[in-house]
Amino acid sequence: MKYTILTLLFPALLSCAMAKNPVQKELSIRPGEVRFLEFNIPHDKVRLFCRDQEVKLQKSGKKGQAVVIESYFSELKPFTCYLKDNDQNLEELFFKVENREYKAEQLRVNPKRIKLSPKDQKRANEEQLVLNKIYASSLNTFQFKTAFKEPMESHVTSLYGTRRVYNKKKKGQHLGIDFRAAIGDKVPSTNAGKVVFAGDLFYTGWTVIIDHGLDIFSVYGHLSKPMVEAGEMVERGQIIGLSGNTGRTSGPHLHWGVKVQGQYIDGFVLIEETKKAFKE
Repeated sequence: MKYTILTLLFPALLSCAMAKNPVQKELSIRPGEVRFLEFNIPHDKVRLFCRDQEVKLQKSGKKGQAVVIESYFSELKPFTCYLKDNDQNLEELFFKVENREYKAEQLRVNPKRIKLSPKDQKRANEEQLVLNKIYASSLNTFQFKTAFKEPMESHVTSLYGTRRVYNKKKKGQHLGIDFRAAIGDKVPSTNAGKVVFAGDLFYTGWTVIIDHGLDIFSVYGHLSKPMVEAGEMVERGQIIGLSGNTGRTSGPHLHWGVKVQGQYIDGFVLIEETKKAFKE
C-alpha cells in the first residue's frame, strides 16, 4: 500500500518541483532595440507574456521563437517575460533596460512638409489610419528562414534614433536608417515576406511595406518607383523598388524602417539578432 501511495504521489511532487523551479535568465536591452529569443517548448499550447501582454510565438516541433522589443521612448524600467504552460512558468527572462544615447542633426526641408496645410494634415491623418490597419494585421508565422540584411551596400547618412531639428524649429526623431542613393538605384527586400503596401504617402513618398510575419515589418521610403504590388510574396534580395526623392526629404536617398510589435526599432540590431538565430 505504501509503495502504491508513493508511486501515485511522485509524479505530482515532481510536477510541483518543476513548477517552483523555472529556468531563469538575465538579459539586457536598450531603447529602440530588439531581442530574438528561442525556447524549448513541450507542446504548442505554451505561451509567452511580456509586460502582461502576450507575445506571438513561432512554434515548430519542440522549438519556439519570438522577438521582444524596447520602445525608443522607453522609461528604462526593467521587465520580465514568462514562458507559460497554463499557470506554470517554464522560463522567466529578466530584462534590464540600459540607456542608449542618440546623435542629433539639423535638416532643411520644404516648409510645407513641416507646418501642414489643413488639406495635407487631413491626408496624413487618413494615411495613418490605413497604416494602422496594416500593422495590426500581420501574418501568424515568420515568412523568412534566413537573417535580415541591409537593403543597400552604401554609406549610411542618418542612423536610427537620430534626434532631428527641421528648419531650425520643429524637433523630432528619425526612427529609420537612411542610405545614400541616387534616383533610380535598385532597392532589394531585406528578407522574405508579403508586400502589404505599395503606394504614395505624404511623409515617405512612394513607399513599399513588407510583412515578415509575427508583427515584423520593413519599410522602404522615398522611392522613385515601386517594382511590386500589394499581395505579392517576395524573397530576400528581390528588387522591390527604385530609390528616389519623394515625400518629406532633403535629397535623394533610401529610408529603411523596421517596425516590430507596433514600434519602430533599429534595423541593424534586428540584422545582428537574426544572424545569431539563422546560421548561414
